[in-house]
Amino acid sequence: GGQRRPQKTHYSLKIEFDEAIHGAEKTIVHQGKQYTIRVPAGADRGTQIRYADFDISFDVQPSKIFKREGDNIIVNHEIPFTLAILGGETIVSTLDGDLKIKVRSGTQPETVIRLTGKGVKHLRSNQHGDLYIRYIIKFPTHLSGQQKDLLKQFVES
Repeated sequence: GGQRRPQKTHYSLKIEFDEAIHGAEKTIVHQGKQYTIRVPAGADRGTQIRYADFDISFDVQPSKIFKREGDNIIVNHEIPFTLAILGGETIVSTLDGDLKIKVRSGTQPETVIRLTGKGVKHLRSNQHGDLYIRYIIKFPTHLSGQQKDLLKQFVES
């Protein structure tokens, strides 16, 4: 029989969603020695990095705003019903900060807008996935008498 190599130590490193998206540096201690771990931009749950003495995989914490599907990101964005009907502009959260986008008049609930290349960076290239914005239309839960009268006039016209 051949010689068996000793089992390498495996670490699961907990990282924040933003660190997985943009990359980061983390420090671990292995057998008394400190190592700087580079989290590559685009890392995902289960992404592994092999070192001589140990392996690391990442445990990515979920985002409160974004849902990740591979290299694509989905964000639910709430807009008032008046903006959906009349059109206008809204500010949407993206991976790179807030972005002003136009809302077309007559936008329907659950409409999805795709922003090409605004998703997660691919691990092994400079390509990016896409960002999908799903409009969630917010209707008022209470209307004043005047607002009800105006809506009735609209329906009758």
